[in-house]
Amino acid sequence: MEKKKFKINLFDIVIIVILLALAMFVYKYTHKEVAVDTKPIRYTFELTDNQVGFTDLIEVGDDITDNVKNYYMGKVVAVEKVPHRELTENVQTGEILDAEMPGKETAIITVEANATESASDFKVNGYFVVKAGIEVAAKGPGYAGRGYILSIER
Repeated sequence: MEKKKFKINLFDIVIIVILLALAMFVYKYTHKEVAVDTKPIRYTFELTDNQVGFTDLIEVGDDITDNVKNYYMGKVVAVEKVPHRELTENVQTGEILDAEMPGKETAIITVEANATESASDFKVNGYFVVKAGIEVAAKGPGYAGRGYILSIER
C-alpha cells in the first residue's frame, strides 16, 4: 500500500490567507480600546526663527493642528512675542555667545486641550503626543512654524 504525501498547493495558500485576513478583521473590530477619561491640560511651546510680525498672526482662540500628520493640538489661550536668540561663535576669541538675532522673533504659545494620560505621556485626541522637549510642527489659520514643547500643566 502506497502512502500519499501531503503537498501544499496554491489553493491551500489562498485558503490560509483568507482565514488569516478574516481572523485579523474579527480581532480588530471586537477588541476596541476602552474609553478613557480625558483631562484638560495646558502646554506651552515655542515657534522659533520667524520673521518679525509673525506672532501678530496668532490669536487667542485659534485651533492649532500638527503640520505633519494634521492631528488636532488644541486651542490657543495665550501668545507671547520674544526676540529670537541663537548660540553663535565669536571667531576672534572662540567663545560661544547667546546672541539676539535681528529681524527674527520667537512666538511662545500656550495651548489648552483635553488629553488622555498614560505612564509616559499625554495624547490629545488619542493621537498627538505631548511631552516636554519634543519637536513640534504646528499650523494655524494663516501661519505655520517649528519649535519645541517647553512645559506642561495639568
